[in-house]
Amino acid sequence: MTFYPVYLTRLDRKTVVLLGGNHEAERKAVELLSFGAKVHLISPRITLALRQLHEQGKFRWTPREYRYGDLVDAGFAVAADYSPETAREFAREAEDRNILVNVMDNMPLSDSAFGSVVRQGKLTVSFSTGGLAPALAVRLKERFERELDDAYGRFLDLAGMLRPAIMEHIEDGELRKKKWYEWVDSGTISALREGDEQQAMAITADIWGDEVMQRAGIPAAKYSSGHSL
Repeated sequence: MTFYPVYLTRLDRKTVVLLGGNHEAERKAVELLSFGAKVHLISPRITLALRQLHEQGKFRWTPREYRYGDLVDAGFAVAADYSPETAREFAREAEDRNILVNVMDNMPLSDSAFGSVVRQGKLTVSFSTGGLAPALAVRLKERFERELDDAYGRFLDLAGMLRPAIMEHIEDGELRKKKWYEWVDSGTISALREGDEQQAMAITADIWGDEVMQRAGIPAAKYSSGHSL
């Protein structure tokens, strides 16, 4: 199979139907909820951890076996615990309704796949082996979890503050692109990692200029003055 990597957004506006109540379903439910998904879990039995999450109002639970028609309002469908017959029916309904479906550990019935995910703030990195060696994806995830520290998340928080001002103030797309790369390749992330916010802000102001910083609501006291684009 050929995989095209893509990230789903606005999961809070879609219902993710999750089939199953075992520990695999528990792991997937926790992961989906961490991304803000509206989860509808269908299973006659669920784990204790899932029951506790349900009692906290984290997701909707239908305590019975799956039936054709359960995906009528779904935006995404995931089967974690199933019989072969149920998996085929679940996948068929998803196809009938043009809904992306993942039948875990059964790629022939799936049109989407999950990777091993590393998150650091707004930074999300995923690894997929096309279903051939998931253990390799897990090891890569573990390696990058060690290497991607919270400085990357703080850098992205700062980027989120600056981005509207950058788009408004710098109309030349090529110049914006050049400066984005200059900023990413600068010492800003290293300064954040070392806890030197003043230096990180000074480098940022050197690259983007006072006007962008001020439009982003960053007070001049946080960086060296006298910078201009």
